[in-house]
Amino acid sequence: MAAMPKSIKLAIIFGTVGIAIGIGATFLIMNNQTEGQVFQQVVEFGDDNPWTDPSFLKSYNENIRTGAHYKTRLAVGEEGFFMSGAKGGKEPYTYEWKFSDGVTLNAANVTRSFDSAGRYYFDLIITDADGKQGKSTAMYVDVLGQLPEEEATNSTLT
Repeated sequence: MAAMPKSIKLAIIFGTVGIAIGIGATFLIMNNQTEGQVFQQVVEFGDDNPWTDPSFLKSYNENIRTGAHYKTRLAVGEEGFFMSGAKGGKEPYTYEWKFSDGVTLNAANVTRSFDSAGRYYFDLIITDADGKQGKSTAMYVDVLGQLPEEEATNSTLT
């Protein structure tokens, strides 16, 4: 196999470096823009997607998106920590955790234990100051007599 001429090797090196710099600059620019700037650019470029519709952007910001972070497996009697998150709507928020065993807790982050083994389903309902609601539903935690060595954690965002 013949050796490549030096000029071709340099072209490949400079081309690769140029591509890497271009990709890095693109990510840097994207990460430093606010939603309004991104939206404005999409409108100016005329992309045919929902972000070009101001009413879509307004409803996107007004809707409440919810999320929960929790361990998916607990041992009987172990305290589980359930964290919530909300975005959109109008603060302040109220929080309601409804568990399938009839327990309801009202706080952004709650702890609780379970007295017997089984699968417990729960919903997280977050209400904003205007009464709009966001829901994360059909989440569950498995309560076991003994935990396996690896414990699982789950996060959701809807």
